Amino acid sequence: MLKPIGQITATILALPLLVRYALLKRVLGRDRALSLTSESAARRAGLLGLYTRQAYYHRALEHCGRDVHFGYQTLFSKPTAQIGDRVYIGRFCTVGDVHIGVDTRIADGVQLLSGRHHHGSAQQGVELGHNTHQTIRIGKGVWIGANAVVMADVGDGAIVGAGAVVTRTVAPGEAVGGVPAKPLTQQTQPRQAA
Repeated sequence: MLKPIGQITATILALPLLVRYALLKRVLGRDRALSLTSESAARRAGLLGLYTRQAYYHRALEHCGRDVHFGYQTLFSKPTAQIGDRVYIGRFCTVGDVHIGVDTRIADGVQLLSGRHHHGSAQQGVELGHNTHQTIRIGKGVWIGANAVVMADVGDGAIVGAGAVVTRTVAPGEAVGGVPAKPLTQQTQPRQAA
């Protein structure tokens, strides 16, 4: 009984953010408007803050599934982001142009960037600061450890270790870790004495 009351209250609390987003979108464009209003939504603490973020992102993002957990101080920079059902996004995360599959778990402090050349690259002949973002796809049932940085696609059921920096596609079911992220080898069983 309390959850529906909290969600209705949060929807009402999200209305000023949505109005501000709509107005800023006309002046600054969708990306900047979302970044600015995302900061306001991120600062709201507690269960009411969570419900407010759910109500806000459900309307501000291209797609937002059911029962998504948006952690405190988590920021979104691209309204083209798509979030599947039952996704958990921890605290202090940064999310760009990312499509996240259902039942994915993202720990605290993770950065999901909009590709490897998020801020341009002199090697490409593109000015630094000129965005060359791409959409990153995170599959269903993925686990991403704390403080990982993801700049490439991650397949269904994959695991990204804490602190890993993903610069290349992670295959479905693969476990990766390190900087840059590489497949984690399974330890072999110790030999039995004869």
